[in-house]
Amino acid sequence: MDLRRILLSLSFTLAAHAASAAIRAYPLDDRTTYTIHVATNAPTTCVFPEKLTALEGAQVGQKPEDGAAVLLSYQSGARFFTVRALRDDATAALNVVLREKVYVLVFTTDAEPDRAVTFLDEPLVGPAFRWRPLPTDEFAALVGRAKHHERIAAQFPALNSTIPYAALNTVTRYRDFEVTIEDVFRFEAEDALVFRLRFHNPGDTAVHYDSGKLAVRVGTDIFPAAFSDASGAIPPRAQTRACIAVTGSPQGGRTNLSVNERFSVLVPHRP
Repeated sequence: MDLRRILLSLSFTLAAHAASAAIRAYPLDDRTTYTIHVATNAPTTCVFPEKLTALEGAQVGQKPEDGAAVLLSYQSGARFFTVRALRDDATAALNVVLREKVYVLVFTTDAEPDRAVTFLDEPLVGPAFRWRPLPTDEFAALVGRAKHHERIAAQFPALNSTIPYAALNTVTRYRDFEVTIEDVFRFEAEDALVFRLRFHNPGDTAVHYDSGKLAVRVGTDIFPAAFSDASGAIPPRAQTRACIAVTGSPQGGRTNLSVNERFSVLVPHRP
């Protein structure tokens, strides 16, 4: 997948993680009024499951000279928009029209603003979650975004802030090689984690492993990789890199794993 396709996929699959104070996720409910905290010195990005039909606001403007309390950045046909307070005591309201329903948002200034708010089609937890396997191309898009994290972050800083991320550099050692989890990314809507891995073979003989059966361990739980971008071989005295994605399962529903878990990587050997 080339970088252009990865960048285009940003507008279709962005999500946020509810465990962080600045990054929130809510079930989408047209009977609820959502209060979103904004600030003058930081953008707040709101992401919806599909492209929006219309936006109707009070004290919301798209130009600073409009005199509104909250500045809105939105492109027609997108599934997200970004807002920022224009004064310290700003309050504003926005009705979001999506699928012939209206969702009510209220903005208020706060010293600790919400940096990203994602509205999900499904509840965050519980049996109501209808699990579905992600198509391979959706997994590939998530892995591609993780692989090109630095380049995408430079071009889309506000949007990229909606993806929880942790640099781990934790090492799992095997007899002939070691694998380091360099970092991990969480995509809330897909309930998926993407890991960037580095394999190191210090020996004089190539090491082969089954790239289709990589897995991640968290405590006593094992999560097989739902998608793997790995070569399956580590040349002698060399390092190679790989990316894997793990997600929920039909048996367990959402996993809701945090990027701050203690992870180790399971690598099945091949002769």
